Amino acid sequence: MTQSPNTMWFDPLLRAKTAKLRYAVDRLRDALLHHESASGARKRARKEADKEKFGLAVEALACNLILLSAIQSGPKLAVPRSHGFLWRGDGGASPVYGQHFLTAIDGLASLGLIEEERRGYKLSARVRLPSLIRPSTALAEHLPLAPPDWRSVKQINDRALIVLKEGKDDDGRAATIAFRETAKTRQLARQMGRINEFLRSANIEVADQNAGLSLGRDGQVIAPYRRSLRRIFNNADWKQGGRLAGGFWMGMERTQRFERIRIDGERIADVDYRQLFPRLAYVRADKPQPKGDIYDVAGDGSGRDGWKTLMNAMLFSDGLLRNWPEGTLQHFPSGFKLRTATEMLAARHQPIAHLFGTGLGFQLMRLESDMLIEIIAHLASLGVTALPLHDAVLVAESKAYVAADAMQAAFSMATGSSCAIVSVDFSKR
Repeated sequence: MTQSPNTMWFDPLLRAKTAKLRYAVDRLRDALLHHESASGARKRARKEADKEKFGLAVEALACNLILLSAIQSGPKLAVPRSHGFLWRGDGGASPVYGQHFLTAIDGLASLGLIEEERRGYKLSARVRLPSLIRPSTALAEHLPLAPPDWRSVKQINDRALIVLKEGKDDDGRAATIAFRETAKTRQLARQMGRINEFLRSANIEVADQNAGLSLGRDGQVIAPYRRSLRRIFNNADWKQGGRLAGGFWMGMERTQRFERIRIDGERIADVDYRQLFPRLAYVRADKPQPKGDIYDVAGDGSGRDGWKTLMNAMLFSDGLLRNWPEGTLQHFPSGFKLRTATEMLAARHQPIAHLFGTGLGFQLMRLESDMLIEIIAHLASLGVTALPLHDAVLVAESKAYVAADAMQAAFSMATGSSCAIVSVDFSKR
């Protein structure tokens, strides 16, 4: 799916937070039902259960449109319309989706309350454009849009606290898999539930929101209510992946995080593992850690970012790399061959060269995510709020070294090695 930089993705977890907004949503739902009946679009009255589903879709759409109106850049809202998504894909788990969702969109358009900028379509096997809508001026007669009362909107917890996905297809997409509950999956879900419960009551704010909201790189609103996390496992295997997703801070630029996030009223520190995956690979191979910067393959510091991306791609790939990883080639001299680069990496890191091309990276990611879960839970037991970010946590500045100690301890406990390098970044303190 192709996303415009000024597109907000529909969030099915948004709901009315205030009684005033709930009343407005109910009135909007009734207006849509009356129009449906009066226009003859529906011959029979809806059953109570169907009416409830329809109302839920209207509520989620209304809340998304309120947030959309509060975003300064004036984006469009990308809404799913394909049956493959609404009934069989990632949307199948949400009660918001179904025919009632499409009917609600069509009803809003028919009443002139939204404008359909584009119906989604498929350009090629790899490029698909989403359907786009935006509120019309008439919608302000039904919802608080002048000005947009975005603080009247909340996000409920995702029912799917853990998600199992297939491997990526040729288009780079990975479908969600339905799974049977076991004692292990229930344990994983309980872990996420406890983390979300702690984060829900934590003192987390985003500065400079009085002037309006903004979008993150993930196409979601940057707002402190978005703190419900889920854990995503890969390749139809509970032993692979497991990274956390869903937090508003994950879609922010690095500099934005330091400038805007406040935890317990303080600026934040970024506490992270350095060179984590290759260090975990050396531990897995039971080999001594190399001296110096693991990613300095050329020995003079040149092309470090390219070597870093390439090395991690080789740890994740299943077989030899056929193409340069995206954003890598620019870091190397013109005419530099991929085969030359991979051979140099294998020679520089001969002790773990046999692990390249084995897909080990997803297992290392599972270990990384297990450590992050342990760190967050431990810090929560101390009353310290930690926002996970792949191989790092964001904490209040005063808690940075408490977090660093927790990360060192978690690495040693998980691997039996004390080779972790944990860095603390206060940015422009």
